[in-house]
Amino acid sequence: MHALFRGLVLLSVATPLALALDSADDFFHGLPRHSQNHRRTKIVLGSYPIWKKTDDYRKDDFFNDFTFEAIPDPTHGRVNYVDKQTAIAHGLATCTPDSFVMRADSTTVLDPAGPGRESIRLQSKKQWTSGVFVLDLKHMPVGCGYWMTQHIGWPQNGEIDVLEGYCSQIPNRSAIHTVNGCSMSTPQSSMTGNIVSTNCSYLNNYNEGCAVLWENRQDSYAKPLNDMGGGWFVTERTDDHVSIWFWGRNDENVPPAVRSGSRIICTKEFGKPIAYWESSNTCNLAKVLGPHNIIINLTLCGDWAGQPDVYRASGCPGTCIDNVNNNPGCFKDAYWEINSLRVYSQLYK
Repeated sequence: MHALFRGLVLLSVATPLALALDSADDFFHGLPRHSQNHRRTKIVLGSYPIWKKTDDYRKDDFFNDFTFEAIPDPTHGRVNYVDKQTAIAHGLATCTPDSFVMRADSTTVLDPAGPGRESIRLQSKKQWTSGVFVLDLKHMPVGCGYWMTQHIGWPQNGEIDVLEGYCSQIPNRSAIHTVNGCSMSTPQSSMTGNIVSTNCSYLNNYNEGCAVLWENRQDSYAKPLNDMGGGWFVTERTDDHVSIWFWGRNDENVPPAVRSGSRIICTKEFGKPIAYWESSNTCNLAKVLGPHNIIINLTLCGDWAGQPDVYRASGCPGTCIDNVNNNPGCFKDAYWEINSLRVYSQLYK
């Protein structure tokens, strides 16, 4: 199974950008000297990194700190990515009192010879080479024919897919995509998800990547996720590994630091991840994953989702193109609603 729709993507671009970490001094400021020494010792000697919140994207931040990319869809989807001004004017990008919402157009019947359905593709202005990324997601798009684009800089600096699947099919799956020559040897016992493939090369099996299926978390995608009010998707990237966790909105086991948006977190308390990729002599993650942007997008049909056999297998009506052109009401639930997106940078190793 390949992706017809991908969600939050940690995606590399060609232009390198150094990440400037904030000083840790404010974390220790005001503590008694013996407390400062004790806390520093614990951080330095701990086997898990300590992370400090450096970015907290909410509501209007997505307008200011992300680029609305009005570009042709590299996967030839039936979509028309619009710029920020158009997205605002047409009601495709809005804010509620508590969240940011981005959606595809759901009112226009398209001229078959004209542009595709209006939608949005966001790319963060900042890049990261490591970090913990906490997505507090309230609603994800559901419907027929969704997919993501191929991206700037791909495949030279790799890609991490946090949310991946097709149409409204469950469960979620995550994957890493790299250049040729990367094979994962991570044992199944190190994660709760099920390993689907271990060859990460974009040249293998139609760019399947090193994929992990979340079979034990049927609530992590599409309607089941939306029905419970969403949840938290957490991704940790270091030179040594990439880990992904998920907790539903009402899960009693949500780490307090995740639920509260704490300034300091340590993933040691998160338990076994659902998806886990470990650097090894068969795949050096530090070499195959370059600087990453955060990508959030909505696209329709395209090179994969538009294939007749794949589209029909999802149970959607007619053909993908005809559905997108003639049935705008089908896309009323094609929207992201994000409470927050927090990024943490490492204090000490």
